[in-house]
Amino acid sequence: MTDYSGISRDALFLLADNRFRDSKAFYDEHKEEIKAGVTVPMRQIAGIIGSELAALDPVMVTNPVKMVSRVRRDTRYTKDKSLYRENMWIMFMRDKHQWINYPCFWFEVTPRNYSMGIGFFGNDSAVMQNFRKAIRERTDEFAAAARRCEKTGAGFFGREYKRMPALCPAGMEPYYCRKDFGFILYSDNLDDLADETIIGIIRKNYKAFSPMYRFLLSVSDETFAKGE
Repeated sequence: MTDYSGISRDALFLLADNRFRDSKAFYDEHKEEIKAGVTVPMRQIAGIIGSELAALDPVMVTNPVKMVSRVRRDTRYTKDKSLYRENMWIMFMRDKHQWINYPCFWFEVTPRNYSMGIGFFGNDSAVMQNFRKAIRERTDEFAAAARRCEKTGAGFFGREYKRMPALCPAGMEPYYCRKDFGFILYSDNLDDLADETIIGIIRKNYKAFSPMYRFLLSVSDETFAKGE
């Protein structure tokens, strides 16, 4: 896929309306509109950006069908039994079943905004222990990668420990004291989604996120190699 057909405000409204009605009959009636208006463009983004990210991580999944979320929710393991979602996302990552607790990029659209980010997929304690070890041993590398992320306007997130783990390097406290980790960038300018403007925005920000992806990938590789 090399063309991007765009996601309109009307397409996102239909996605939200489908979620609100929560009706199989309504979904079946508008299924092709939703697919053409949101699912297909998201797969186009996945194909375009995924092919470029393959140079960063050759093991990353690049099949757009597998990368994009479904409109129909999986309600087997949740108390929320609503059938459909109003948000859709792309995960740029390795196969989560084979490569557990590895980092990912993501891109998400909702009727209100779009967002993109970089972080760990999962919050395994062994990964986070090695994450803190890597920050101690390669503080300058991590700090430079974090600055690249923050210059895009992305905000840092992660659940915080009540007490600071030991041996935190000076200045690294906000990142070090976390149970999980990532950066996320939001925009409410939905007009960006209408044409290839969004491709350029994602491409630019993922380039800035790439040093952090490499850092996190090395942490996951170390954890994987130890069998932790």
